[in-house]
Amino acid sequence: MLRAIDDVDGQGIYIRKLCDALFDLDTRNQYIAFYNSERQAGRYRNRGNVREVVVPGRSKLFWDQVLVPLAARRERLDVLFHHKFSIPLLSLSPVVVQQRGTEYWSHPEFYVGWSGQMDRIYSRIMIPLYCKRAVRVLTNSDTLGEELIRHIGVPRSKLRTVYASADDSFHPISEPEVLTRVRARYSLPSAPFLLMVVKGHQVLGQASGKELTPRKNVAVALQAYGRMREHAARSATRAVPPLVILGLGIAERLTPDMISEHADPASVHTPGFVEFGDMPAVYSMARALVFPSRYESFGIPIVEAMACGCPVVTATTSACPEIAGDAALLVDPDDVEGLATAMQRISFDDELAEEFRQKGFRRAASFSWAQSARTLLEELRRAAAGER
Repeated sequence: MLRAIDDVDGQGIYIRKLCDALFDLDTRNQYIAFYNSERQAGRYRNRGNVREVVVPGRSKLFWDQVLVPLAARRERLDVLFHHKFSIPLLSLSPVVVQQRGTEYWSHPEFYVGWSGQMDRIYSRIMIPLYCKRAVRVLTNSDTLGEELIRHIGVPRSKLRTVYASADDSFHPISEPEVLTRVRARYSLPSAPFLLMVVKGHQVLGQASGKELTPRKNVAVALQAYGRMREHAARSATRAVPPLVILGLGIAERLTPDMISEHADPASVHTPGFVEFGDMPAVYSMARALVFPSRYESFGIPIVEAMACGCPVVTATTSACPEIAGDAALLVDPDDVEGLATAMQRISFDDELAEEFRQKGFRRAASFSWAQSARTLLEELRRAAAGER
């Protein structure tokens, strides 16, 4: 079920790279790619083991619960898989689901207003049903699996982790012409900068559409950055790196007035959305990735940055410590002073930055799309071989 195949966030990256690796790995089985729009078709037209089927439908609920089960019945599928938490509750085929997070339970403050509350209530009712209906429940971290056990009661025996990874294109970029082109395209600072990669969509339920989602913790990061600049000014150390905050919608929502509440707007850059193919160069130019997220079920930017030789500062919460291992500075996401200190250390301590750069290379290499595809294939075979 690939109605989210074109999403630009981590979920979209995850399923595109996982499918690419799976279809490379398994040429024995035949795969049916269900889309909900004609514009999505063509991605796998040259793969002999994939047939694309468009099942038109604007309503996600109707597509999931009615249109796809009917299409699956016509195709006589052995197993049906959806990577985005929802599955048909009535299906003749065994179904495998991948869950994306449990913030509906752990972070209700993310969902405000009428629409936000409705989204949270819907998810808290339906996700347990999806997990109960599924033959297998996949996660993208062990941390998420433990959360599903705690919040929903999913049996541990039903769970399996299928990690994300960095694409092969994520490695240190040193070619001056490439770095110059990417820097000019997004008006990035000439000096090494601290980098944040965030979602720029508004808080669910806010009618104005001008608020940033609190999950990525931009406000606290800005406070910490302002505090760091104050510390550096008093101690007369070398120049503080600029802060670059990129993501879809950031440039429109993070205004100079909002930035000035915590830091000098001239030192904070908001290039907006950066094309996926340009991200290795952006990571390679950065002094460090600052990723103090309040909640992540995986956190792909952590691994992408490490693969490019970019040291990482991330949170002590959710899956961030699991993914980072010993290759990052870990900070409580609510600790402004602690985050400011971590940012200052990684900015001015060259030996520390190099230590985490080398640890990051090793940590990023431990994740593999090919291995994740093998795990997914095992789970699909396991589900297909079970009782109908």
